[in-house]
Amino acid sequence: MSQSATQWTAIKDALRSEIEALPGYRVTHAVFTTYAFEPDFFETSILPQLLPAGERNLSLHSMVRRLQLESILRVSPISIDVYFDARVVMPGCPLLPYEMKAMRPQGEFHGKVILLRLEDEAGSVRCILGSGSANLTQAGWWENIEAWHFAKAFDPSRPPAGILPGLTALLDFLVESGQPGEATTMLRGSLAQAVTARGRSDEPVFGVFLPAKATFLEWLKAQVKTGDDEPLEVISPYFAESGHAQLTDALLDATGCSRIDLWLPVDPWHAGGPAALIEPDSYDKLTALDSLRWCEMKDAKLAASRKRDETPRFLHAKIIRRPGAFCFMGSVNFTNRAVRANFEAGFLFPDQGAAWLQPTAVEPVRFLKASEPARHEGVDDTLPELRAGFDWKTGVLSVQFAQRQDGADFGNGAFRLIDAHGRERRNGLRLPAEVLIKADEPLYRDLQTNPWIGLLFPDGRKALVWVQQTRLEHRPPHDDLRPDVWRILEMWRALAGGKPGSQPDAFEHLEIILKQRLKDHEAAPEGEPERDLFEAMATAHGSFYLLRRRLQEERERGNVQRSEYYFSAPRPDTLASLVDRIERPKEGESLEAVAAWVILQWITQICRDHETLPAARTLLRRARKHIGTLLATAPLNTIEPEFLEWAQDMFLCAPGSERDVTCQIKEVEIQ
Repeated sequence: MSQSATQWTAIKDALRSEIEALPGYRVTHAVFTTYAFEPDFFETSILPQLLPAGERNLSLHSMVRRLQLESILRVSPISIDVYFDARVVMPGCPLLPYEMKAMRPQGEFHGKVILLRLEDEAGSVRCILGSGSANLTQAGWWENIEAWHFAKAFDPSRPPAGILPGLTALLDFLVESGQPGEATTMLRGSLAQAVTARGRSDEPVFGVFLPAKATFLEWLKAQVKTGDDEPLEVISPYFAESGHAQLTDALLDATGCSRIDLWLPVDPWHAGGPAALIEPDSYDKLTALDSLRWCEMKDAKLAASRKRDETPRFLHAKIIRRPGAFCFMGSVNFTNRAVRANFEAGFLFPDQGAAWLQPTAVEPVRFLKASEPARHEGVDDTLPELRAGFDWKTGVLSVQFAQRQDGADFGNGAFRLIDAHGRERRNGLRLPAEVLIKADEPLYRDLQTNPWIGLLFPDGRKALVWVQQTRLEHRPPHDDLRPDVWRILEMWRALAGGKPGSQPDAFEHLEIILKQRLKDHEAAPEGEPERDLFEAMATAHGSFYLLRRRLQEERERGNVQRSEYYFSAPRPDTLASLVDRIERPKEGESLEAVAAWVILQWITQICRDHETLPAARTLLRRARKHIGTLLATAPLNTIEPEFLEWAQDMFLCAPGSERDVTCQIKEVEIQ
């Protein structure tokens, strides 16, 4: 197994083991905080771990996996909030239904936390809490060396004494930020009346450190007992740029230690020779301190240099420990911002181990600053914070100030939207504003791949605004995710399992064709296999009957949103996509006229079942219009009306009723 796979397995298995230790429970709410965030990786790799069965039965193809997850989350929704630092560049765009919150606190939004709420059928609730150094990125969960700790599941009405204060501080901070998500609000409410269990000396303590509140150093000093001339081990991939003596003294004062043993990160495979991953000025100033010495790992495996053909691994863990006394594991780097100004988090627990570090004889002659997540360039942090949202169903973009009073200073000024290519939208707007974005506009296309918009202030300064996208099922999918008519019908056969929605295996055919396109750069297979009319109509017959029955059940339950999805969402398994494919078939996928006519007749029947829904009425008009087009053109305009009446009776009835139709067909003796 590769090193990166080992890292992934370690964090994933730690999370899954906590969930699987609660058989019969399912995750209902989840809150994640992170500094850097990659939606693609989160949706394909981390989010599946929240499902009862994990990632079992899910496709390995990323696009198909997202479709499967979208389908599963429609049936069994999980309320998910992800908070991340708005200053960090975020590659990719979210495709699944969860809330993303771009945070811009006084310091960096740097803490990494996972909080889950689980419930069983009897209504019993448990929570799982984890914190560490890994961002919600591929580097964090696959490539780096990270440290992470999960507390044992607990009853939120009676949480451990070492967890409740930090957890309350975290949720209060997120709510008071002015944009709490549903999961955050729910979890905060469930802890409002909590009574802590009796504290134990050996239990972990969860700490959350907030800008303008109690700092990490103050919290640490209150939590640990002072030592007797013992060293403090510090492992950090990032180092202070100034105030090195003050930072060292403050950390020693908080822990009562006499000396800091600081790990020196060295890249032995740098092109110019071994390089220390630190600025040379910081290295020199820290070296000059009598109370600090540079160290290396004692463990031979951790100290060993990787082989040239192995994946480079960056030690991203942040650990502060007094061997045999305590260990803090979390997001706090050896920087002034981390210990005094940022939002940070982590666990402190008793330590019984020996020293991890030993003095190093390495005196680096080359230096290379460790890479950090890229931050947005050309953004003025002094501008008031703005928030935006885009509704994919209505096409409406809304923009407003995060704090209402901020708008008073710009009440008479016109703002301008800027697309991803730096082009200004023609008309100015005043905030708060709602703008209808048409499907043929560049900004509409930008939002399909880029969740940020530019906004030019009246005074010429530019802001970058995160856009919370909603009703994502109405976003136009990639063309590869638009299957042909027959594959759409085959997806609905999964409804026979009695579950309200396409199941994971419903996308198998779509996965096969996508893999064919990627393999050896092969072209997409053209056309459909030959099938006679009866074979084609049997497929349509069973699929439509199952879908119609399912939608009737959803209507009886009052599940309007579920029904509307099928009539309006441009997703592979909807009636809307089916009409699109009939009206605008791909090259080589034209549908036989009689089959198209029968399929459209089925669609009109289902639309009439739900004629109270505007989306159903709109789709009904489209289907009727295309039926008229088919009847007016060859070959249907040459077919006897009696044949079409027979086809309608034959193929639009309930399964098993065909016999009543076939008996009416007269037998003709062939001479």
